[in-house]
Amino acid sequence: MSFSGEVKNQLCQVPVTKDCCALAELYGILLFATVFSAREIRVVTGTAKLPSRVDMLGRRVLQRKGLRELGMTRLPFEKSSAGQGKTVLSLTDEPCLKALFTLLGYEPDKQVVLHLHNWHMEEDCCRTAFLRGAFLAAGYLSDPEKDYYLEITTPHRALGREFLALLGEMGFAAKQVMRRSSCVTYFKESEQIEAFLTMVGAHRAVLTLMEAKVIKDVRNKINRKVNCETANLLRSVEVGQAQAELIRAYLEQFPLETLPEPLQEAAKLRLTYPDEPLSALAKLADPPLTKSGLNHRLTKLIQLAKDALGVTEE
Repeated sequence: MSFSGEVKNQLCQVPVTKDCCALAELYGILLFATVFSAREIRVVTGTAKLPSRVDMLGRRVLQRKGLRELGMTRLPFEKSSAGQGKTVLSLTDEPCLKALFTLLGYEPDKQVVLHLHNWHMEEDCCRTAFLRGAFLAAGYLSDPEKDYYLEITTPHRALGREFLALLGEMGFAAKQVMRRSSCVTYFKESEQIEAFLTMVGAHRAVLTLMEAKVIKDVRNKINRKVNCETANLLRSVEVGQAQAELIRAYLEQFPLETLPEPLQEAAKLRLTYPDEPLSALAKLADPPLTKSGLNHRLTKLIQLAKDALGVTEE
């Protein structure tokens, strides 16, 4: 199962303590369903626990108000398989649809224009429940070990714009883009994703995301340190080889014995170990030298060689 699917199954177990929140969450699921029209409401999902969640929310709503006159105790969704682990919930019962749309504030006898009816979300708890429903129906969350990304998709532009505005009112800095014919509202910042998941009740997912961030941060720090040390080592090798080449050119014209003894030793060490860094080279001297001491000798030797060979600085 994908990480997104695991999170949705977790959300399907979040307790619903108020009838108003049950209506708001059901509203979010249905409004962001694959089809939301006066003729059919169709939810296509790969989340195993979502059908039972929709059934439970429907029962709560029916007990509260709205469809009792139809003598129903549950929403008559027809359940079928769409393959690839997908389940289709289809509601086509005309009297039920008409009563449900009226309950949600739409006019089923006219063309249904999908707008957010904020009176379903007057309380903060209901707004949270609505966001949870929207994510359950049309959300996606990437595996935090790979990337930080959360999106909620709808084919209705007006609904997408109003949803973005709702998120803004709730303190979220979401972004939006059109992908083919769908309006995609998304987060890429891990802090925003954590805040969203915390709000809707996916606390285990938040812990997983935070753990992934810590691991990534440690891994990045290690990589930066290794890259820095590798770059320093490469620079040290390049410098050592350049020094050895210059010393070799000097000794082709001038005997080693013409150099002072400290510089003779520095020349021998660098020619013998052209790839060694100064710290390692200094320990090979007899007696061992400090890194700065050997660097002083090599600097003096290189400058002497450049002067003797007529090498000018670039």
